[in-house]
Amino acid sequence: AEVLWLMAAKEKWTRQNDVAGARVILEEAFAANAHSEAIVLAAVKLESETRQDARALALLERARASEFAGHAGTRGTARVWMKSAVLMRQLGRPADALAVAREGGALFPNFYKLWLVQAQLQPPQDARQTLSRALKACPRAPELWISAARLEFAGPQRNLARARAILERARVYVPRSPVLWLEAVLMEAEESDSVARALLARALQECPHAGVLWATAIVLEPRAQRKARSVDALKHAEAHDPEVTVAVARLFWAEHRVEKARAWFERAVRADPDYGDAWAWWLRFEREQREPDSSSIAAVEEACGRAEPRHGRYWQRAAKDPDNAWLPVGEILHKTAELLATTRQL
Repeated sequence: AEVLWLMAAKEKWTRQNDVAGARVILEEAFAANAHSEAIVLAAVKLESETRQDARALALLERARASEFAGHAGTRGTARVWMKSAVLMRQLGRPADALAVAREGGALFPNFYKLWLVQAQLQPPQDARQTLSRALKACPRAPELWISAARLEFAGPQRNLARARAILERARVYVPRSPVLWLEAVLMEAEESDSVARALLARALQECPHAGVLWATAIVLEPRAQRKARSVDALKHAEAHDPEVTVAVARLFWAEHRVEKARAWFERAVRADPDYGDAWAWWLRFEREQREPDSSSIAAVEEACGRAEPRHGRYWQRAAKDPDNAWLPVGEILHKTAELLATTRQL
């Protein structure tokens, strides 16, 4: 029944553009499911995305003091506390956000996202201490290890040796994690492609079907070997992996084989419409043609808007930036495309 309420509210809001109607449905849903986390968070999303910030904050404050199904004896849920901290940060209240993240983290120490929010709101030295405690509580969360390594690698005094040691230790706690290997490879590539390729060879032995690693292998190869590497990637990665498909599309783009590249970008978004980076690469491709076709650019924008992607290394970086809060999908698409301009080009 809970799912039906949520579907009805979404239909009112997104399809019929009836915010008031969606609000009424969610109020009725809450009356029938008073201890449902999903319904409360759906109501918060409706209010925050329609910029009814006071309503959203009030809902979250009440939720943090309430008990929910499956969480008897605790105040709120981990997701409620996290959403509270994130919304406060988006509203320009970092001190309040940090206080809420800390209180929520004390209640739910095994929920790694609350630790991450705390670290993101702190200066480097405090963040380092927070992440150290976080890794004791959640040693199998790759995101925490990556955040700790990036902290050491950031800024003008970046310490590759310390970041490398953190990621090596991470792989002991979380073996066969493609994202941990990827982070290590990309850091090494900042200093030496040959070292990065050697590490990537080890990564592919441990994660032989990881598309994200095969896609990186294509990019890191010298130009003359990229085509052969792409054949290996298509053979060994999981079928229709969108990251490998995008890497192949970029190869065709670099060779000025426009129709082939376009076909492979289209293949990537068909394989996984939720992978936002594929949409952003396709947009960059269409925009950077010698004679950009406005209708092709518009078609990518419209199709991406319908797909509403949520994932992708660079897509999430753009979407989760507090400065980009409340931007529509089309603008996140363009923000992501701008981020891709800072990556290695073929």
